[in-house]
Amino acid sequence: MPALVGLEVSDAHELAFEARVVVVTADPDEPLPLTGTVVAQTPGAGTRVDPAHPVAIAVEAGGGGGGGGGRRLTTPPPGPRDPSGSKTPA
Repeated sequence: MPALVGLEVSDAHELAFEARVVVVTADPDEPLPLTGTVVAQTPGAGTRVDPAHPVAIAVEAGGGGGGGGGRRLTTPPPGPRDPSGSKTPA
């Protein structure tokens, strides 16, 4: 799994494509922003995954000048899960 945190969304997509993983949001009903900076990813960088494995990212959208009130954070990636898919205790 490549390190996507700190990259622009477009660069994260390109790197993920090269690594043969799929960038998604934690909420499948929420579209992935077209711009912004990746601030979190699950699974983390360095994790070994199969090709086409989804990697959930959180993106902080740029504030630019204009309406909308600045920056927003998309739904954060889900927490760690054990192999059965259950959330692991914190």
